[in-house]
Amino acid sequence: MTDKPIEITMVASEMFPYAKSGGLGDVIGALPLALGRMGHKVCVYLPAYRSILREYEIEPPGLVSDVFTDAHYEIFSLEHEGVSVRLVAADDLFDRDGFYGDARGPFPDNAERYARFTRGALSHMEHERAYPSVIHCHDWQSALIPPLLEYRRADDEKWSGVSTVFTIHNLAYQGRFHPNDFAHTCLPDEAMGMEGLEFHGDVNFMKGGILFSNVFSTVSERYAQEMLTEEQGEGLEGVVVLRKNSLFGIMNGIDDAVWNPECDPHIPAAFSSAHPEGKAKCKAALQEELALDPDAGGPLCVVVSRLAHQKGIDLILETMDDLMDSGISLAILGTGEEELEEGLAEAASSHRGRMAFVPAYDEALSHRMYAGGDVLLMPSRYEPSGLNQLYAMRYGALPYVRRVGGLADSVSSSPIPDPDADTGFHFDQFAPAEFLAGMERICRVFLDQGLWRMMMRNAMEKDSGWDGVAPRYVELYEKAMRPQPR
Repeated sequence: MTDKPIEITMVASEMFPYAKSGGLGDVIGALPLALGRMGHKVCVYLPAYRSILREYEIEPPGLVSDVFTDAHYEIFSLEHEGVSVRLVAADDLFDRDGFYGDARGPFPDNAERYARFTRGALSHMEHERAYPSVIHCHDWQSALIPPLLEYRRADDEKWSGVSTVFTIHNLAYQGRFHPNDFAHTCLPDEAMGMEGLEFHGDVNFMKGGILFSNVFSTVSERYAQEMLTEEQGEGLEGVVVLRKNSLFGIMNGIDDAVWNPECDPHIPAAFSSAHPEGKAKCKAALQEELALDPDAGGPLCVVVSRLAHQKGIDLILETMDDLMDSGISLAILGTGEEELEEGLAEAASSHRGRMAFVPAYDEALSHRMYAGGDVLLMPSRYEPSGLNQLYAMRYGALPYVRRVGGLADSVSSSPIPDPDADTGFHFDQFAPAEFLAGMERICRVFLDQGLWRMMMRNAMEKDSGWDGVAPRYVELYEKAMRPQPR
């Protein structure tokens, strides 16, 4: 790995603390900072969402012309812990509440919104003559960068030294639109063919990112392999297989300064692996806050999740009565699909004192739930990386996960609990009987508090920080910068 600093520009739709709806925001909030600590120069482009412009004091914008059409952009500038942040305003396309949609569903003009965003980012780089070594794009919202650059190089040779990396955080969300929306990309007609963005008659932004990037990656090694299969390939497995030699899996990290039970301002008592006493105080405080019976006896299980089919919330609902019979208590925080929210509200009403449901997105409460919980439930149908299991382990809540994607890569579990290595529990088949059998096993292990404390220690001492992950991205950037056939 080179010691020479690399100029890296990231283009993404979210970045903590400015805009976050899920794990992507956390990644873009932490990875650039870790790269900066290694000595690399990082700039991030985000859409100029209304919520950011209202909350932060920002310098007056600069005006930039679109290098692809006669459109114009306002570019706002921020600085975040040494990282330059640029906000792209495209007319009023981002001047609305919500990032991708509202209660009625996705915004119908998302193709135009994010096509303009990517064109605006490239136009600003060209206007500033800021040609980085690598542009790192994330998910479908910035997936047009690689194909746009592929064709832009013919008009501006300065782009010839710029490589692209495309990271897929979730293959299920592809940016698939009506073929008429291809016009918003400003790509030549030839780019809409089968070897371009065309996908079963539609235009598919993510397909463009996969095909035209120098290298592409996803957020765990196991998910990189799963994307090659029909079961997990979301219809794009053939495209992924075509470029499998340029595909790499890198497990996400977490910001261990933000997620640190030794100095977390959101939790009622500090604790660590060496001095875990404060966790019991956090559990008692959470039980009081959520009106849960402190004398239930079994482990306090928590769920912090988007309430979606993917996350396996329906499996929890289907087995709710049996879970309650097993002696556990359960606290769930999240919003999402209406049917799941209604089912959880009904279950909480039926099991008062044993189950609590908070239908909200509450960052501070999520910290308190990890700190107070004994077990984190993540029965996902698929999970590219997952961050919640990493947060939970940091706070001594042992994850109970389905053995898929990043959950399999990050949580260690043995058939017979290993006090020197295990950090949680697995189950394999997405089926009520297997899920409940695993839960019964957890309740038995919980009775052996000596073993439980050793597993807690293993989990809390697991190094999941970005400083350990960032060097792998530097290696990926170096691969992208080397000449290679695509």
